[in-house]
Amino acid sequence: MVPTDPLRTLLLPVLEACPLQAGSLYTSYKDLSLSVEWHDLRAFVLPGTEWAVILGHKKRQDPLRVVLPLPLHTTALKPSILKLIYSTLASLPFSAIPVPDDPLVPSIEEVQREMASRRVTSGDAETGEGSTEKEKDNGQEAAEVNESIDRETIYLAIVTSDSTVVYYKLSKGIKKPADIPDE
Repeated sequence: MVPTDPLRTLLLPVLEACPLQAGSLYTSYKDLSLSVEWHDLRAFVLPGTEWAVILGHKKRQDPLRVVLPLPLHTTALKPSILKLIYSTLASLPFSAIPVPDDPLVPSIEEVQREMASRRVTSGDAETGEGSTEKEKDNGQEAAEVNESIDRETIYLAIVTSDSTVVYYKLSKGIKKPADIPDE
């Protein structure tokens, strides 16, 4: 019996709906989750289009960012398609956005909290001391999540044949460099 890939199972409806993007969607999702460490990822097909996007937070306090996965040699993305994607994003109600998928692995913050709670638990047993104020603050910071969507920017995730992912930031309209913050 071949073990099933949990990510493939999670993404299967979107992969089947957008076969042109299937490989790049799978690879980009995995890269954003494991390498780039984005949070609250969710993949879905934009309503009224045949295009899949990934939404997620670069940092929890940042707005949700839109990632459009594409294979390297695609010829399907034309200006009219980009216009359709931007207009769909502009009119997309927040209620139409799926809930975040479960993370593939625990975040660094979750591992740190787990380690701190183990230290505190062993500290409680040995010394009778509780958690420190700093540990309480870290838990509060992780809970603050920005639920707005950046509808003016799309990150193109271009995937090569060796699974390298290159990200390009595409802004709606022309922006001078001073308007584009360093990230």
